[in-house]
Amino acid sequence: MEKQTEMSAGGAAPRVDGRPRGRRQQESERRRQRILDAARRCFGELGFAGARVETIAAQAGVSSGLLYQFFRGKEHLFEVVVEELMRDWVRSMFPEDTEPERSRADALEAMIRNSVEFAKSHPLLPMLLADDALLELDRFSDVRVRRRDAHRTHVAGVLQQGVDRGEFRPDLDVSSVADIVCQLHAEYAGRACRRQPESPVTPTLVDALVSFVREALRR
Repeated sequence: MEKQTEMSAGGAAPRVDGRPRGRRQQESERRRQRILDAARRCFGELGFAGARVETIAAQAGVSSGLLYQFFRGKEHLFEVVVEELMRDWVRSMFPEDTEPERSRADALEAMIRNSVEFAKSHPLLPMLLADDALLELDRFSDVRVRRRDAHRTHVAGVLQQGVDRGEFRPDLDVSSVADIVCQLHAEYAGRACRRQPESPVTPTLVDALVSFVREALRR
């Protein structure tokens, strides 16, 4: 029998099992993402100490053995979850800038408002501020440092653009002000995470924070 050499649609040779190349990789990635989604829920509901690998695997609909094919263990899984959560948080603050004509003050306002909303809507974030999680997070401090530095760098870039466009004060100390804006933002986002009745982050408070930042930067 002659060996079949006909190419599949799109020019890619079919796999021996008849499935297009990449299908198995896509399925593997979907399983990995299900595990990460389940881990977020479990860590958020049970804390680091209370979340067990078996529970996470069961919620993801996979075996513990399969989970270990993707992650070395609970600590590694926790580290990846934290890394992705911080990444998503930063992305929520600065979605792809599809409106370059938007004022830089509007961009900073969106950062603050989007960040507070993200903090309110992700149950894992309050857990990350709990005592047992902080002990674990100390071991992954490089994750937080990378995200913090990336955030500060981005804010500094927005501020510099505002100065260059004539929107902000020409004498603005961009580096120092970026640090101040990020610190203010971190404080109120952290309070939104904790959801403490004695110090709620209300819409009025967010409006006041936005107005304060805008007025401080105004030309």
